[in-house]
Amino acid sequence: MAHLLVAGPSIGAEPIQPPEGGKESVAFGPAGKLRVHEKEVGAEGDWKAMEDAPVGKAFHLTFNKGKVKEAKDVQLMVPLKRGVRKGDVMLISFWIRRPGAGGEPGPVSLYLQQGGGRKRHAYMFSAYRAWQQHVKAFESPSDFDPGKGNVGFHLGTAGPEIEIGDLRLINFGTEMKVEDLPESAISYRGREVDADWRQKALERIERIRKGDLTIKVLDVDGEPVKGAKVKVEMQRHAFQFGNTVRSAILGATEDKLPFTKDIDGNQVRVSYEDVEKYRQIVKDYCSAVTFESSLRPHAWKLANGKNPGWQERFRVFTQEAVPWLQEQGIDIRGHYIAWGAIDYNPMEKQFVGDPKGHRKWLWEHMADVLPRTNGFVNEWDTLNHIVAWGKHTYEIEYGGLDIYVDVMKEARRLAPDARHAVNEGKVLPDGYKREPYKRIIRYLNEHGQAPDVVGFMAHFDQTSLTPPEELLQVYDDFAEIAPRLQLSEFDVEVGDDESLQADYYRDVMIASFSHPNFVGIVQWGFWENAHWKPHAALWRADWSLKPVGKVFVDLVRNQWWTRESATTNESGECSIRGFLGSYEITVDYDDQVATAELSLTRDGSSQVIRLK
Repeated sequence: MAHLLVAGPSIGAEPIQPPEGGKESVAFGPAGKLRVHEKEVGAEGDWKAMEDAPVGKAFHLTFNKGKVKEAKDVQLMVPLKRGVRKGDVMLISFWIRRPGAGGEPGPVSLYLQQGGGRKRHAYMFSAYRAWQQHVKAFESPSDFDPGKGNVGFHLGTAGPEIEIGDLRLINFGTEMKVEDLPESAISYRGREVDADWRQKALERIERIRKGDLTIKVLDVDGEPVKGAKVKVEMQRHAFQFGNTVRSAILGATEDKLPFTKDIDGNQVRVSYEDVEKYRQIVKDYCSAVTFESSLRPHAWKLANGKNPGWQERFRVFTQEAVPWLQEQGIDIRGHYIAWGAIDYNPMEKQFVGDPKGHRKWLWEHMADVLPRTNGFVNEWDTLNHIVAWGKHTYEIEYGGLDIYVDVMKEARRLAPDARHAVNEGKVLPDGYKREPYKRIIRYLNEHGQAPDVVGFMAHFDQTSLTPPEELLQVYDDFAEIAPRLQLSEFDVEVGDDESLQADYYRDVMIASFSHPNFVGIVQWGFWENAHWKPHAALWRADWSLKPVGKVFVDLVRNQWWTRESATTNESGECSIRGFLGSYEITVDYDDQVATAELSLTRDGSSQVIRLK
């Protein structure tokens, strides 16, 4: 029986207590023989007493995350004190947190293992700044011997500081069933199959995302043709469905493949087949892409410097990736011009306390990057993390919000053909930046620099699955001051609970697509091997679709896609109702075939096709 928790600011207020009757199979405590395996990252661990915590003591582990290449570079192994047989029903329970971490999750892998070719049990999850209890029941996949088998945590990508407390591995043998044991599980309000909010949203989509299309077929003499077969095939959505891409993969050429690249701490081998699949997904499902790092100020400076490696990256970006996207008719989003926390990245840290110097640097950067990209960047995250955090935001350093007005004005002068967006996180998940974000947007509006698009970074995780009805209310609130809204960095990361991920992803997509002020949904990755949060990916490393990926494909290319066939009446006409976007129309009559292209708008569209 699962212990359901509704996602919110804090999770697991009531600890889950394992039932009696099982046998404790690990000794986790100061007297236990814990082993830390580390790959030259300076990992150190010791026991610490905890205050105001769900555990009295915790094993505290620190290491230099900057040197980590893979999650397995830092491992904590807890040996078995009692043997486990294949088929034994096991329950594992522990508490974990990442003190000092930001809001981002830290991916962790846990294994019941021994080596020697024995099949191991794996549990993938994420650790956060706050304490969380994890309780999972499973059947042992192999025999594991005392002293040789262990519970192993792979922690390299979750550092640099981790605390684990009250680890228990309980063996219930064959006397219990997995489904009879408690488990920690997370859900959210509005997930129900028959949720009222979802039905209303789907009905709204039918009204606002579709238009009426009328086709009239005439013969060579201009007379109506009855009985002509008309095929209507959508080509691209008017609504912007996009994703983030990595230019090193998108622009890779066959002569440079395969290559191995460090992607977010993991060594990833990319083959020509990977590149082909990567491009095909972008071509099939994206009308816009955001380059994840190629246009950030530090990358732009390095790429235009004298380092041969960075020069090659710039060549791949500008001469391979960008032209390919332009050939496909895919819009390009630039990320970013200004980042609202001056002390966040190395290039701007030097200007803490020196707004004049910072302004000079920023204006020089804009004067360089914007004219040179104006031919291919359709939209910029001009003001990214505009609310920001800490003691050195633009607003604090400059003594007010006029700096944002000035940046927007200068960016528009230098890149007049691009749309200029603002972007912020912790607005949809967590929610504590909603009012500060609205305050700055109002200021921009009042000073003649209203954003073309207001973006929401939508990085949802186990602790922040905002109910869909609340999302819709937030959208309504922002729509009063911003006519064009979008999800600018969307992903859902909930560990290995693929059902929860798919359900919540579906509901965010439905809620956002159903809102009349939304113009786009841009995700922040799709392939596990090139995703900043691998658990959030839609496609696995082997390119198989996860449940969440199946939801995505079904929504954008099935439920929200139009493929229709009709036959003309005595007036030579037929009508359909389709999703807004571009279409190809094919008419077939008496061995004559004619085609036409058109755009279907909310006001409706019509097309006359004359047979020759």
